[in-house]
Amino acid sequence: MAFAAVSGLVFVAGQHLMREMKVQQRISVPIGKQEVAPGLLDGLNAVVLKYFNEKRFKVEGPTRSKLRQELLRAGFFHPEAISYYIFWRIGLVVGLPLLGYLIAMILLPEQSSLLKLGLVALLTVIAIFGPDAYIARRKRLLADEYATAFPDLLDLMVVCVDAGLGLEAGLDRISGEIIKKSYALGMNLLLMGAETRAGRSTIDALASFADRLGVDAARAFVGTLRQSIELGSDVGDALRVFSEEMRDKRLLRAEEQANKLPVKMVLPLGACIFPVILLVILFPVMVKLTTVFRAVH
Repeated sequence: MAFAAVSGLVFVAGQHLMREMKVQQRISVPIGKQEVAPGLLDGLNAVVLKYFNEKRFKVEGPTRSKLRQELLRAGFFHPEAISYYIFWRIGLVVGLPLLGYLIAMILLPEQSSLLKLGLVALLTVIAIFGPDAYIARRKRLLADEYATAFPDLLDLMVVCVDAGLGLEAGLDRISGEIIKKSYALGMNLLLMGAETRAGRSTIDALASFADRLGVDAARAFVGTLRQSIELGSDVGDALRVFSEEMRDKRLLRAEEQANKLPVKMVLPLGACIFPVILLVILFPVMVKLTTVFRAVH
């Protein structure tokens, strides 16, 4: 037991150190470089930027703005995220049906043509709708992550404002701490800081920040700060009240998820555990009945 306890402590400490090292590496990398893996070949990067560039495919105007907004909400902060999106869309639409055709010809040569056609059609549908479904799923996961991390952001902002820092200085100060809790939220804070340093007003940068996150908590946060700035009220008091409200909402959301667990456990219990229990109960009876029938015959 002592050996197991020591091993567990060492494992937990190692995982914590590895996570801290990864966070520090992410912070040290400039904005826009995090999405490209270190081992990615420069040739692939050059091919994507040359042949799948957004300008080459005429992705401009409102379409580009909307697509860029969706990718930012899904956590893709790379400057050339649209080009990579085009690359993967075209690659999947071409590659998956071709893969299905090769599988049908090589591995299923004796099957019916209808089955082969169905396989190719299924992979084609996945290739067409798969990227958008993946982005939508990432947006949902990030929305939950933002809702969980927002009370911590507000608490840090209250501390910074009470310590005498301004709104912009406080947001810059907490970016490094928030990125440890939520990488995507921290990156959005860094982008907002870059916008304000580039000359954009604080209110416009906050509005853009809320649009990138796309969650109600961010919109309410921006609305609270905007009212405080425009009316000249104390930002610290407004943040303190809003922070308490957000913590209450997070607690209610946790209680809601806990109350959903019994309903979610019905299917695993019915499909996995109940048949095993039924088999354990009935197996001796079945053995006894089999013995009795053999004795009779």
